[in-house]
Amino acid sequence: MIAKRRFVRLDPERLLPWMCVVAGAGWLGAIALRMPAGDGDLLWQRWLGERILREHALPRALGAETFAASGAPWTPQEWLFSTAIAATADHGNAWIVALVCALAAVAALAFVVLRCRKRGVSSVLSSGAVLVCVLAMIQSFGVRAQVLGWAGLACVLWLFELEGPWVWAAVPVTVVWANLHASVFVAPAAAVLVAVAAALRERRWSPEVRRRAALAAACGAATLATPLGWDLPRYAFALMTSPIRHSISEWGATSMASFAFIVAGLPVLLVLAAFGVRTSLRDRLVATAFVVLLFTAVRNVPVFVLATAPIAFAALPRERALRALSARSAMRLAWTAFGTMIVCAGALTAFAWRAAPALEGALPFGPARTLVDQARTPPRVFCEDFAWCSLFLADAVAAQVFLDGRCDPYPPAVWDDYRQVVDGGRRWAAILDRRRVDAVLVRRDGALDSLLAERSGIWRSIAANAHARLYVRPALIARERAVPRGA
Repeated sequence: MIAKRRFVRLDPERLLPWMCVVAGAGWLGAIALRMPAGDGDLLWQRWLGERILREHALPRALGAETFAASGAPWTPQEWLFSTAIAATADHGNAWIVALVCALAAVAALAFVVLRCRKRGVSSVLSSGAVLVCVLAMIQSFGVRAQVLGWAGLACVLWLFELEGPWVWAAVPVTVVWANLHASVFVAPAAAVLVAVAAALRERRWSPEVRRRAALAAACGAATLATPLGWDLPRYAFALMTSPIRHSISEWGATSMASFAFIVAGLPVLLVLAAFGVRTSLRDRLVATAFVVLLFTAVRNVPVFVLATAPIAFAALPRERALRALSARSAMRLAWTAFGTMIVCAGALTAFAWRAAPALEGALPFGPARTLVDQARTPPRVFCEDFAWCSLFLADAVAAQVFLDGRCDPYPPAVWDDYRQVVDGGRRWAAILDRRRVDAVLVRRDGALDSLLAERSGIWRSIAANAHARLYVRPALIARERAVPRGA
């Protein structure tokens, strides 16, 4: 009996989904720990966290670090994440937050397996659900607060599907999620859908309907349990019409141009369209809501897949071919798949670890240092990639930026001017003059690089690296040190 129990525990078919989770853990963990932050997000997040730790308060407006929008209202919705980055990085332990982000993504995958198992999905299809979720994550994954939101989403959806008192654990999970990322409002919305499904199913105000309605109300109240209070929902809804949606690729409309949508979102969407009628009323309501969310922004592809993959794979017809196999053949197939996943886990982890680029090559540190060293007065910097300007968000750096990686609090007028300049509109030079910009970081060999080079009497290139070039007005620097364009 003991031997038999041990054999069941080591059943490769039962372990296959969890081996897929392990493979995803290795891959995502290597990416989080080894890949540098090429978008500059961690720079401003650390700056914000250090400010919170120093002042013991959340900043609610942009300061003198920006000359274009000083005093504009700011809702630092990722305040807890930023504080964690600062607290760990200041002690030389920046890897801790990176590891937590990787573990959060792995936790989301684990909840997908649990939701598949609750629906009776086979181990083979559960493994497929995990792999699709990993593919959906890759395009948006990084050391980012939204990854922690993925874990919150997967957790509350699993809790909502429980029947006992543990369903109320969704409330404290929502509180933690609200202090990490504004995507938390998916939680009360999903709770409302579950309550509506219960009401439609029972057609009366039953104890179950009352319990689900109370849970939805509690999750809604939990979103206000942050230092931001009512400002958090105001901020979240304002994002729907924010000008950042036109300047950040992740906020663009979901289309066939998205790798994550093609390899993960679209297959799940097609399965739901073909077999979704087989699912429960609750699952159909949830899936429909997340389909709508999917097409609002490409960054919602992993959110959609994490929410609907268990529903889609549960709707698929059962694997008749696999059931027809003999016990010995099925066991051989299971062990082969299990061994393949072990090899893939090691190979993917090693590849991601070794393929990490150098941090210096990811951001224009060199040109930024040159500017700070040579400027006679605090420079007013415009960055073609606005995230690069996060390099100048430091108390020790005497520089002001036009627009930086925080994005959200900058008003529409700033974004309009930004788009005019980076697109080379007819007013681009006048905007730089009107805003008194005296330093510009551009993408090397891009359109703006060419426009500035044509005005050599006004702008001088003084530094460059593989990705960026720095132009300044000659009056800004102590000595003109022009750099040939081929340098």
